[in-house]
Amino acid sequence: MAKITYMPTEEIVVHRVLESDNKIIFFEDVVKQILTKEIPVIPTVNWIDGIAFAVLAFPDTEDIVREEVRGRIHYSAVLFTRIPYQPEIVVNLGMEDIRVRLRKADNNPDFVDLVEYLKTFKHKPKVSTELGSSSS
Repeated sequence: MAKITYMPTEEIVVHRVLESDNKIIFFEDVVKQILTKEIPVIPTVNWIDGIAFAVLAFPDTEDIVREEVRGRIHYSAVLFTRIPYQPEIVVNLGMEDIRVRLRKADNNPDFVDLVEYLKTFKHKPKVSTELGSSSS
């Protein structure tokens, strides 16, 4: 029998977090992201414990794959909004209604940890690097 080694993710690095207070805009943005890829799929958004979210990954470059093998996942961005669960949301783009499924993703331990982080996420104000003028 082959030896099987389980190596869970040790660290998730999120390069941008974008929270949307407007649920309609959040779902429109997710649909637009999917449509730009021109892949005929039903748009799906992950949902855990009051948070709907979409993860934007980096392309699988040599560096990204090397990091993942070491247990470190990099996400280009995570978009999220706070919303109660419902099986689907209807988004109107132009003259077309597009159904977006919400998928309960609480069976993915990485996503569970990510949502715990998102629940408490607060944008840090940028530190001013300007020097105050001194009056002489």
